[in-house]
Amino acid sequence: MKARTIIRLTAVTGIAAWIASATLAQSENRVLARAFPAKLLVSKASCTTPEWPLEARRYEIEGVTLLHFHIGADGGIDNAKVAGTSSWKLLDEAALRSLVQCKFKPGLGEERDATYTIQFVWTLDGPPSARPQLIEGSCAPSARFSKFQPYNRNATARDGVLLRFLVNPKGEPFGVKAEASGEHVAASAAAAEYVKTCRFAIDPTMTDTVFGRVLAIAK
Repeated sequence: MKARTIIRLTAVTGIAAWIASATLAQSENRVLARAFPAKLLVSKASCTTPEWPLEARRYEIEGVTLLHFHIGADGGIDNAKVAGTSSWKLLDEAALRSLVQCKFKPGLGEERDATYTIQFVWTLDGPPSARPQLIEGSCAPSARFSKFQPYNRNATARDGVLLRFLVNPKGEPFGVKAEASGEHVAASAAAAEYVKTCRFAIDPTMTDTVFGRVLAIAK
């Protein structure tokens, strides 16, 4: 299967990129947050590029993670949280792991009162891969789900479950992973079983990665 193997984290190729991305993100979030405070770092080397999760590479998932944080008295990161999800937990968690390792100058004054923002843009280099296509009508009838909607990256909610998976040469899904927690866990397990009944058109020129949402039947 063809795969996009060159990985690029466009928002974190250097401190200047962090600042630009964070500034652009401010208008997209309700919390008034300042751009990434690069001048307050101990050094440029005190913030490093996140490690791209191997599983994310294998499933060829992309997205944008927006984080908010405060600077602690010791220059460490306080109250780091996801303000805008990439839709993929492993990318969001990788962004958080990277951010909390940043070190700012200790003993800052009023700068510590501010909420700061940073945006991580997870992208794959090269042209978009041709991906397997759902064979219409191939999914088994279900009393719980209406259909699988390929390449819809909206987060899991009551109306549907976000999944990612691989497709074998026979067009059969495997390695199904659901993006859900809390009240949606049970629905996610059922959605994963449902999508395994679907079949996909695939050939050797395509990647074997698929994502999308299993849509719940409206009640």
